[in-house]
Amino acid sequence: MGDVINFPDLDNLLIEIERTEAFIQTAKELSAFLKDLPLNNVENDKLVELMIKHVKEAEQGAFLQGFSMGHEFSEYQGNEGDL
Repeated sequence: MGDVINFPDLDNLLIEIERTEAFIQTAKELSAFLKDLPLNNVENDKLVELMIKHVKEAEQGAFLQGFSMGHEFSEYQGNEGDL
């Protein structure tokens, strides 16, 4: 399979995702928009739950893609640029 990265303590491995100012601003805009929608509490909660799930999936996919690209670039550099 190739190179293996041995993490010292998998039980305490944590990758923190930092939010940008643009992310925070768009979250505030979205929140303000949601307040004006004619949703009851159950519908509102379900919509927010689905949006959070969507964002988490997008973050995980982006992280995995970035990690994969970094690994591929590392291999490319290790082969002195040979493809």
